[in-house]
Amino acid sequence: MAVSYSETLVSSPVGAQGAYPQNLTKGHEGLIGDLQAYVARSFSNGTGAAVPFGHAVVLNSGAAQLPGGASLTGVLGIAVDSNAFEVNADAKTADGRVGYPGGEQMNILSKGVVYVYSKDAIALGDAVRLYHTDGASAASDGSYKGRFGKTAAAGKTFEVTAGARWLSTCAAGGIALLEIDIPGLAVTADT
Repeated sequence: MAVSYSETLVSSPVGAQGAYPQNLTKGHEGLIGDLQAYVARSFSNGTGAAVPFGHAVVLNSGAAQLPGGASLTGVLGIAVDSNAFEVNADAKTADGRVGYPGGEQMNILSKGVVYVYSKDAIALGDAVRLYHTDGASAASDGSYKGRFGKTAAAGKTFEVTAGARWLSTCAAGGIALLEIDIPGLAVTADT
């Protein structure tokens, strides 16, 4: 059963706030997507660069980092926006994606539902693909390593064959809900 919300304002509620909209707002990259139990683990950002929220990370030498090619298949999970620290200039990529600064501890979602960016338009039941290498047009279409989509890009994406599924739809370049279960995750490189 679908639930729809309208832009109705409640004019005199009890409490400090006098009026509020009764609608759901769109999530952003790395935001936990629902209130079910989830598992998040802490890992150190093993690089000197920012790891953006909502991007998948892999294990390398005991620390987490963005994927670095098809050989690093040990996906740890997705960097969660914990809203627990002040974002500074060191916590942004050159193109402005916000995340965890280099060398800092990160919250990594290994089981649960999270909002992620998708390069492609998503429908329920679509394949889940993870960029392990920046796409050919990453600056214009957002296909950066660690982000998601549904279309195979030879030498640039993993097909997630188990352990992840889309829970909402979005247009190309939009934000969608992704459910992940890292212990059950399996990936195959698109060639």
